[in-house]
Amino acid sequence: MIPITSELGILHPQEGVLNGHYQPGDFAKARKIKQLQNGVSLSVNAARLTPSKTGTFKVGDLITGYGTAMSVEHFYTVWGGDLTQKRVIIQGWGNVASGAAYYLSQMGAKVVGIIDKVGGLMKPEGFTLEEVTTLFNTKEGNALSAPQMLSFEEANRQIWSMGAEVFIPAAASRLVNRMQLAQMLDNGLEVISSGANVPFADEEIFYGPIAELADSKCAVIPDFISNCGMARVFGYLMQEDAIVEDEAIFEDVSTTIHNALRDVYAIDNQPNLITFKAYTNALKLLI
Repeated sequence: MIPITSELGILHPQEGVLNGHYQPGDFAKARKIKQLQNGVSLSVNAARLTPSKTGTFKVGDLITGYGTAMSVEHFYTVWGGDLTQKRVIIQGWGNVASGAAYYLSQMGAKVVGIIDKVGGLMKPEGFTLEEVTTLFNTKEGNALSAPQMLSFEEANRQIWSMGAEVFIPAAASRLVNRMQLAQMLDNGLEVISSGANVPFADEEIFYGPIAELADSKCAVIPDFISNCGMARVFGYLMQEDAIVEDEAIFEDVSTTIHNALRDVYAIDNQPNLITFKAYTNALKLLI
């Protein structure tokens, strides 16, 4: 979780945004900082939003994985398709990856494969929501932990060609190579929702050749949309009328992602070059 303030008095990015963008007075600034602190560290008590007993996790623990999952649901809502008929491969098992897997499974999607740095699991018929929830709650730190787990080498050899419509790269950046992408595309890949900041193994930061290939062949939801959860929480909590409740915070993130995808759809309704069109929209807003 990113700290909002420091005992040493260091100016953190959130405080810099308050001073530079909102320019509040001292009283308003103190209120907004308190609102940020309370919101990010707020316990998640809504049963539908937490994979463990209520109050176990904070908003900051779950919101990015939730946003990544919601970006997939909203993609199929906007462009068409039944998420309950889609198979999902997850890369990584930290908060973002495991959270996305939990929420997608809750929505009815079938998580069929998980690959982590320590190994992997594959189940072509899909893990149940109960199984995914157990895997979430039994991870060791940010690592997958399960009986009869495949070695990383074995999982890496099999998982990319097992077949899935949805791929969530949510491990370290720059891991997805051209061969892995090609194998997934050959086996039904439709959507990539970027849980990692830079998922593709390109030297370029934003839009290298692998990213461009993926964007042209399937729907690639860029990280600044799919991975915007925490940033959006900060933006939401800086509003004067923000409701500091878990349901309201999660709903705001969902709505923001949905609106961003609707803006892309408004350019044209083709389900490819989504990243290119999203960057175009973002640059227009900046100019």
